[in-house]
Amino acid sequence: MRRAAITSSVISGLLLILGLVDYLTNYNFANNQGTIFGNPNVVVNEGVTLLIAGGFLVLVSALMWVLARRKDQGDQRQS
Repeated sequence: MRRAAITSSVISGLLLILGLVDYLTNYNFANNQGTIFGNPNVVVNEGVTLLIAGGFLVLVSALMWVLARRKDQGDQRQS
């Protein structure tokens, strides 16, 4: 469980960094912009999409860290 938490934390950090770079530089590879949640009025670039995905993954990795910590504390109490 701890390895999965570390892996998801690293991946979420990379997604957030890439999303921030894409958003701040306004880099559009092949003019690749799309709608978010199917709403044609909200058009975002790839950077915003990466920031949203990274944010969700941060929440998931935080939950995994909490669960891994609880599991470790439960194992220590049994010894």
